[in-house]
Amino acid sequence: MMNRRHFLSLCCLTAGWCSTVWGQRRSGPPPVLGRANSAQQAFARLLQLEDERYSHAEEFVDFLGSANARVRRRACLALGRIGDPRSYTLLLERLYDDGNARVRAMAAFALGELETTEPLEDLCRVLLRETEMLPVRARCAEALGKIAAANARTLDADTLQGGLAAVLKSLPQPTEDIPSGSERELFTTLSLTAMMRMRHAAGLPPLLRWLASPNAAVRFHAANALARLSDLPEAEKTLTREGEKLVAYFREEKQVVVQVALARVLGAIGDGEAVAALLPRLAAEEAAVRIAVIRALSNARRPEEVIPPLLDRLRAGLSRYAKVEADERPTWDGLPELLMLAEALGRLKAGEAQPWLEQLRMLPTGRLGANPEVEIALARLGTAAFLGADPEKPLLPPDNDWRAQAYYFAGLAALPPEEPRRRRVVEDFLARTGLDARARTALLAAVPKTPAWAAVWEQELRHPDVMVRAAAAAALEVLPPTDQGRKALIAALTAAREDTQNDARLAILKALAADPHPDTEAAFDLAMRDPDWLVRRQSGEVLRRRLPSTLSEEERAQAGETLDSRIGICRTNRPAAFYGRLVRQYARHPRAVITTTKGELTLELFSEDAPLTVENFIALAERGFFDDLTFHRVVPNFVVQGGDPRGDGDGGPGYQIRCEINERPYLRGSVGMALSGKDTGGSQWFICHLPQPHLDGGYTCFGQVVEGLETLDRLVRQDRILSIRLVRD
Repeated sequence: MMNRRHFLSLCCLTAGWCSTVWGQRRSGPPPVLGRANSAQQAFARLLQLEDERYSHAEEFVDFLGSANARVRRRACLALGRIGDPRSYTLLLERLYDDGNARVRAMAAFALGELETTEPLEDLCRVLLRETEMLPVRARCAEALGKIAAANARTLDADTLQGGLAAVLKSLPQPTEDIPSGSERELFTTLSLTAMMRMRHAAGLPPLLRWLASPNAAVRFHAANALARLSDLPEAEKTLTREGEKLVAYFREEKQVVVQVALARVLGAIGDGEAVAALLPRLAAEEAAVRIAVIRALSNARRPEEVIPPLLDRLRAGLSRYAKVEADERPTWDGLPELLMLAEALGRLKAGEAQPWLEQLRMLPTGRLGANPEVEIALARLGTAAFLGADPEKPLLPPDNDWRAQAYYFAGLAALPPEEPRRRRVVEDFLARTGLDARARTALLAAVPKTPAWAAVWEQELRHPDVMVRAAAAAALEVLPPTDQGRKALIAALTAAREDTQNDARLAILKALAADPHPDTEAAFDLAMRDPDWLVRRQSGEVLRRRLPSTLSEEERAQAGETLDSRIGICRTNRPAAFYGRLVRQYARHPRAVITTTKGELTLELFSEDAPLTVENFIALAERGFFDDLTFHRVVPNFVVQGGDPRGDGDGGPGYQIRCEINERPYLRGSVGMALSGKDTGGSQWFICHLPQPHLDGGYTCFGQVVEGLETLDRLVRQDRILSIRLVRD
């Protein structure tokens, strides 16, 4: 293994960008920032650099050399958020040499955000250093998991196994009594989640042993990791072999979140013993456990064992639903469990459930398309169950309800692609010029992504709606390139320059990136002049990958510098005073009181952890942007999501804000910014029903429900946000 000092020196000798500033320390004493306003000024400038995505090398050397540890720590975070992989040398110096453990921990966290593989060996080395502080080692383990996940397709097996071995070697014994809230608990839980992200079968047996931990948080992270690794090819054999122990753990467990995760693990086994353990919990007092069990039973190896009890619950639920007042039925808080039952019975292909699913299909509106889960469940029972018995008269959604049409199309897409009746319905709706764009976007999910339908996708590239065009470009990306398709994409890219949203441009560029034809070069050159920074960045990344392999190292570095110069910074048109104002508000903890159709939720907003995101949320709330919008997405045991003015999950405020990834974990009630890719946040946000470790460090966590968790549990799809009131200290 290369000596660390030699490694850093070698990095500093590389040509171009790294040769004069990055990876080197300045000669002489570090710049000293004063104790008063200078730290605030540093934070404001770092916030501005983040917002502009500008890794200005000389400034960062100054900040990282500051006598103020808080400034150094904040500079490390800024480098991670900006995400330029070449900054890893500066972060490694902080990781190794900084005298403050909090700075070293943040350097490790930021290295994980860069997602570049160069620091893997260094992270392993620090992780295994027993003299290092536990929070630093914890963030090293976390970074190893993030880097492995980001490079899953290209990381070689030996490197992955080496990272996993380092994590396993560093862990304490599973039977150790780990105090709740301690540094050792943080270290252990982050290490277990790192094993989940590495997705290697060798991690399964150790995770099983951690289910015996006396610490509930540790047991949850072990169970959650096992649940998320249960789809590995080797997992079924390992889990089945340990089925007896897993059943015992599930039956003895008292913590709801651990029960939920273990239910998913037992569902992956799906044998008789697992089913026997799960069935009694269908009547659990906690809705979260019931939902988890229903989902788990949908994977039973012998459907005949679980269909009758699931169907009994569906019938009983429908009886209760019938007694609910008509105006309360669309958002009845018992509806999510009914929909999960429908989804499970569809997965089990329970033909005997069809009459009850047909009844639920028409509730509460009396028309088709009330709930996508039911539409998909009927489609899984067969074409006749979904479209009706008469081949000439298919059951269709109402003409005047785009949402019912979109939910219906979700079921249509679940029918076999070669089904002639599906094709006829798809062609019928494609021909409807007045079809709402939101319904049309959903319809396109039912259009096969095959060369036979290429002309349809090319035609949709000319649609006025940006999200329809984005869907068409995504389809053409997976089809073999053709001259006609290439011309259509390039023409659509030119036309999309007038869009206020960048979704179509980004999707088109991604589709063209898969086509090596020389004609696409002009399209990327055009995109490099786009006013939208995300468009320029995506185009620049493609052009960087396309640099000729014959270039020397020096020529490649020079070409990379030219591309970086053309991408430039993200112009925010915000004065420096704007960032100073946000920094001065760090000590304040504003609250947002969200009044919904089910009651109130009070959020504490994390001004210091995500100042730009909080400022954006407050600005939108104060102008009434969120008023009367729906929670368009509700996934029981996962999240509720709102803030979309379109109502279909594709809308936003007409601009994007940058991500502000931080160390806040996603707990029950945590509030995060919804994304369609890095730095694509806007107005959509979500609240977690239960802890979601796989979201940590991937989505901006900017708030926490501090009052009203019972309201959160009652929210269902189409509940509305009536108003948001801000309360400042």
